[in-house]
Amino acid sequence: MPGLVKSGDQTTNHHLPCITRCPLTTVHLGCPGEARAGFDPWLKNCSSYFCTSSWPSMQLGETVLMIRRFLFSVLVSWSVFTVALSAAFNSATCIEAANQTATLSPVEINPNLPYRIEVRPVSFGAAELPTLHSYAVGNYDGKWLLISGRTNGLHGFDAISPGQNFPPQFQNRDVWVIDIANKQSWHRSLNDAASGLTAAQVASLSMANNQFYQAGSKLYVSGGYGVNESGNYVTVDTLSSIDVAGLGNWVTGGSGTAAAHIRQMNSPLVQVTGGAMYEIDGRTHLVFGQNFQGPYSPASSGVYTQQIRSFDIVDAGIGLSIANASSSAAEFDYHRRDLNVFPTIRPDGGSTKQGLEVLSGVFTNTNGAWTVPVEIDAAGNPTMADPALSGTFKQGMNNYHSAKVGLYSEADGAMHEILFGGISLQYLDEATNSIVTDNQLPFVNDITTITIDAAGNYTQSHLGDFPELLDLEGNRLRFGANAEFLLADGIATFGNDVIKLDALHGETVLGHIFGGIVANAPHTRVSPSTLSAASNQLFEVVLIPVPEPSTWLLACVGLLVAAIAARRARRFSSF
Repeated sequence: MPGLVKSGDQTTNHHLPCITRCPLTTVHLGCPGEARAGFDPWLKNCSSYFCTSSWPSMQLGETVLMIRRFLFSVLVSWSVFTVALSAAFNSATCIEAANQTATLSPVEINPNLPYRIEVRPVSFGAAELPTLHSYAVGNYDGKWLLISGRTNGLHGFDAISPGQNFPPQFQNRDVWVIDIANKQSWHRSLNDAASGLTAAQVASLSMANNQFYQAGSKLYVSGGYGVNESGNYVTVDTLSSIDVAGLGNWVTGGSGTAAAHIRQMNSPLVQVTGGAMYEIDGRTHLVFGQNFQGPYSPASSGVYTQQIRSFDIVDAGIGLSIANASSSAAEFDYHRRDLNVFPTIRPDGGSTKQGLEVLSGVFTNTNGAWTVPVEIDAAGNPTMADPALSGTFKQGMNNYHSAKVGLYSEADGAMHEILFGGISLQYLDEATNSIVTDNQLPFVNDITTITIDAAGNYTQSHLGDFPELLDLEGNRLRFGANAEFLLADGIATFGNDVIKLDALHGETVLGHIFGGIVANAPHTRVSPSTLSAASNQLFEVVLIPVPEPSTWLLACVGLLVAAIAARRARRFSSF
């Protein structure tokens, strides 16, 4: 069911629970894979078109019906065979998985932190929100502009038909503008006749797992993987400079073309997917990732950069180019993708300095997760602690790219890197209140923070979970993977968007989490009912200081009352 529903109509935008009601064959033969997901409060309106649109009416002649039943049984058998074969292949690859380190650092379950975090679902009213993950995002005038990404769930693992693992129809070719405060949204297709874009430009702007950052009014987007204008699966070598406000105005009804607000260049330096890109003091750093060419299959692999690529973006408003490019030495310890990278603030004598922090990522040469962080200085030089040392921090939770936000306290010199859900080696078992390890990397709802104190010591602490939202079958949904955090207006930050923790007083909405991959089980594709989809759920992220100001006030009042009572008792006892 291509296209978008009208504003306020949620019935065709939320199909994950309905797939579980269809026969196995309908899911794999008659439906476009893992489709768009929807959650409370719209579950009651979920459409079951997956179950009704694949086959003609049963009011047919008996002969025709028998033929169709025969063909159907053949297709069923082939579908079950291919699913079983793919599952067996995946199981074989998972068995040999080994992480960077055999041990993981302990996770503090009841941490002593100056804050706690709550994630709360937000209703967006009747306005549309896209089902979207692995996208790029920028902001202007209190609005958010979303571009690229994918509109279905976790990619496929079909070794027999690898061309179906990233179906091109689910590449996002719409540009969305979202006004969270006023609950409004707009969208417009890059294929619009008025876009002024070539087919190659549209393809490059609809890739998934690209790298991006915003500098002033410009959103810079590099690379990404998907189907190009020729129908080939590629990692593109495109760097785009997008005037966020200009493109946003085109989307919301402005005249002119989209092309007037987009400039591009091509370079093998930016031909990367699954990495990260940030700017420090005017210099751009492209962190790790890979160059993947061709259809994806479980046995295939891209060429990992294993390095930091640093360069200056020359963007004078007319042309676009790269200057002064350099790269760190390629090292296998940096053979990483789909990771979380944080801009950081760290103590530097009597001042502070900026840098980057690379957390975990995948895959080792034994298909495991990386566990030891990589620190990158402002010049783009990476360093990693010795994994063999007992005192080296080894990350066990939230190992895959997810929504995230960083905070820094100048008072104590601590950097806090908060990770929201996603895919993880470990999770908190609520029944036993203990940390459990699953080397097959399940989807989780756990929220943790990695704190780096003034001396450079790391600690990971459990902060809670995403709220409990269920699909129609009562399965808990897991959020966060390939989602993005959208900073709220008015939050005080350092120059690299790290939040000033000391400036937060009282309960504060730091921002919102939007989109990502949502799954209704720890591991998807192991049965017809374990599914993933692209999410259109919006959450707000709330920080509550600990102890809370009200707690301090009550404590002070209590002490004052106790002191007055004691004084009166002494006075009466003297008579």
